[in-house]
This record gives sequence, structure tokens and C-alpha cells, in this order.
Amino acid sequence: MPVLDTTFIIDLLRKRPAACQKLKELEEDRAFLATTCMNVLELYRGVYLSSEVEGNLSLIRSILEEIPVLPVTDEVFPVFGEISAQMFRKGVRAGDFDEIIAAVTLCYDGVIVTRDHHFTKIPGITVEKY
Repeated sequence: MPVLDTTFIIDLLRKRPAACQKLKELEEDRAFLATTCMNVLELYRGVYLSSEVEGNLSLIRSILEEIPVLPVTDEVFPVFGEISAQMFRKGVRAGDFDEIIAAVTLCYDGVIVTRDHHFTKIPGITVEKY
């Protein structure tokens, strides 16, 4: 299952050609698309940092009506802990949010759709770039 990262959703909202093409490919494959609750948090943070809060709130709400949001469940906790500890030992960090997004994605047997290079550092996660 493709799990849409924040960068991908923002690029869709901005109508960036690479993201639009990737969405078309995913839809042609009839893939079940989702995002994570952490991505939603990042989207809302971006909305409130923007100069167009009301307009961006409307955009985010409309896209989230179409995409299921995967929650952080009890199964995610140990997966996150393992990912984070492995990365810490290697002296590499992707950031807590990205590590949680990766853990949720792994628990749902997903593939993260992103152009964010941080995910390539996370052990076990499959990254689908666009």
C-alpha cells in the first residue's frame, strides 16, 4: 500500500508535475492510498505557519476527506523504538516524525511515497520516489 508522505501531499496541492504524474500512476494501479496521522500533524503545522491559513485549511481538509489516515497503534511503538535505536547507534537521525511515519508505514506493510531523502536512511522502509 502506498503511504503518502507530507512532501507528496504538498506537492499535489501545489500541482507539481512529478507528484501529479505519480498520483496518476498509483491510481492506474488501483492502489489503496493512505497517509499517517503524523503526516496530518505536519500538514496542519504547515497551514498555521503559512500566510494563507484559511485557504490552506480548506485545501488540507478537502484532501484528507479523500485519503484514509493510518493511526499510531500499540504495534507501532516497538517498531518505532527499534528503528530509532538502530539509527541512534549509527549516528544517523531522520527526525522523530519521519521515524514514526516509517514505523506506521511498516506496520501496515506500506511503501512511503516521498521525495524526502531522510526516509532512505531508515532501516527496513521501502521508499517510492517521484
